[in-house]
This record gives sequence, C-alpha cells and structure tokens, in this order.
Amino acid sequence: MRAFLHSVAILVSAWALPAAAGDVAVTGVHICCASCVRGVEHALKDVTGVKNVNADRKTKTIKFTAADAAAAAAGIAALARAGFHGAARHGDAVLQFPDSGADAEAQAAQVRVSQVHLCCGACVRAVEEAVRKVAGVQKVAADRDNSAVLVSGESIRVSAVVKALNGAGFHARIEP
Repeated sequence: MRAFLHSVAILVSAWALPAAAGDVAVTGVHICCASCVRGVEHALKDVTGVKNVNADRKTKTIKFTAADAAAAAAGIAALARAGFHGAARHGDAVLQFPDSGADAEAQAAQVRVSQVHLCCGACVRAVEEAVRKVAGVQKVAADRDNSAVLVSGESIRVSAVVKALNGAGFHARIEP
C-alpha cells in the first residue's frame, strides 16, 4: 500500500508541474551589434518565468528558458514589442509572434510601421534593403527615435511590407 501511495504522489507531483517548461529558440532574428544584444536582454529581463537569455549575433538566434508555455508566449510578445522577429519554437511547439495588424489584401500609397528594432545604422540599412524589394515601394524612411518606418510609393501591398520586415528579422506593427 505504501508503495502504491508513493507512486500516486509521484504522478500527482508530475501532473502539478508547470506545463511545457523548457528552452525557447528564435532563429532568423536581426541581431547585428552589441546594442541589438542589449535590446534583446532588456526586452526579456522583466518577463516573469524567463531566464538564461542569450542573443547570438553570429547565428542570429535568441535563446531563453521559459518556466512554462505562458512564459514562453510572454517572452515572444516582449521580443515583438522590442522590434525583434524570427521563427520561434518552444520545445516541439511553434510559437507565433503577435499579429502585425496588416490586412492581407490592403494596398496603400503610404504605410507606417511601428515596433521595428532600429538601434543602429546597420539595422536601418537592413530594413531599407528588405522593404525596397517590395513592389510599388519608392521611398523608405526609418525613424530610429520612434522605432518606426514610413514606406511610400504606389499600390504597396501592406502585408508584403510586413512579410519583408519579418523575413529580415524585424517585427512590424502596422499603424492605422
């Protein structure tokens, strides 16, 4: 009987553990300099349940340990607010970054994007290079002070601007 109760106690203890504790990896992030690394560290420093943050410039990867699935999601949301984007995994689970607010079919002559990490000239150049490839774009103006990008041209597909920024490792939030 005692052995049975011990087994039940072990099962109950395992069941009560936080769900999905473990490592989070975000790949394909634009991390070009020490300021980018500090930006990642600053974004994640106060997220409850997140620890062991590591931003690797060489591999363009952010790694951290999450206490549970909620901490992993909160870490991704914090990275997005700081302007970082990439392909995120928590163990075997794919994590999604917050929605950009872009209408899939919307076109505009001017698109203002916020929440873009722009700490240095290399970040600005990477953003400009990525967005200039979008059909209809004629001008890209990065505002480092406000972490924003203003894109101008003709019939610019808003979702294409977001896709270009995300693909270059930058988060993007479309402003109305």
